[in-house]
Amino acid sequence: MAVQEPAVYLGIDVGGTNTRIGLFQTLETPIFTLLARFTTHSAYEEQIQQMVAALVENGITSIKGIGVSVGGRMAKDGRSVLVAPNLPDYEGKPFARDLESLYHCPVRLAHDTVCGLLGEKKFGVLRPVERCAYLTLSTGTGAAFQLRKGITTLTVSIEIGHQLLDGNTLHCLCGQVGCLETFTGGKQLEMRLGHTLAQATDRQFWATFQAKLAIGLVNLVQLTRVEMVALSGAIALKNPDLLQQLQEAVDERLRGARLTLQYAQLGENAPLVGAAILLETGDETLLH
Repeated sequence: MAVQEPAVYLGIDVGGTNTRIGLFQTLETPIFTLLARFTTHSAYEEQIQQMVAALVENGITSIKGIGVSVGGRMAKDGRSVLVAPNLPDYEGKPFARDLESLYHCPVRLAHDTVCGLLGEKKFGVLRPVERCAYLTLSTGTGAAFQLRKGITTLTVSIEIGHQLLDGNTLHCLCGQVGCLETFTGGKQLEMRLGHTLAQATDRQFWATFQAKLAIGLVNLVQLTRVEMVALSGAIALKNPDLLQQLQEAVDERLRGARLTLQYAQLGENAPLVGAAILLETGDETLLH
């Protein structure tokens, strides 16, 4: 008689640039095995096929549940992507239903910042903080915040990158004019610069980046009263001086409150770990 492989959990992080699939034996540690990493397909159907191929290649057949982190705003029921400026072909597609029909297990979706926050809240720098947020600086600029009192918790994803800055006349990929993300989103910055951010060595460029982002963070504090923000995403993690300079810019502007900035302890793995944690997170605690 063939021995059946034990069931596992899957975390999938669909970013604007790359997609990663992680295998979790348990949800009690952030430890996972990376099954696959590949460039995110702009075509939704091709992305699903790539995920299937990765699991088939690794012989994954028995799955307890799949959690998916997506760089896009979720529909209110958390079953599909409503808006995704960097992945427009994913909008309105039955993401959760399609994966459930393929693998016959529960599937949960959430904005990548919600997943990053869940990962950092359970295993990272946000563990002791009742009012906290997670900010990703990567292809786009996104955030989520969590407010907790006793056993009551509410986690909310917000489009921090699409708040409007007075006097900003730049057109954003989302269709609005004046978004913060025109100054902080990797995709838009590289389109405007004509080269990668790794080649951006001009001091004034980064000073502007920090000044504009500081405005966004001060607005976040005044609206939500969060006390700590975990920073992640390729732009943050590849620029080790950014955190201190950004902290100084926030301190200079913020009045009547204090915001502490920290790099995400899980680094780029926070959304992937948080995707798996979705499977044990009460849906009533998430406001998509």
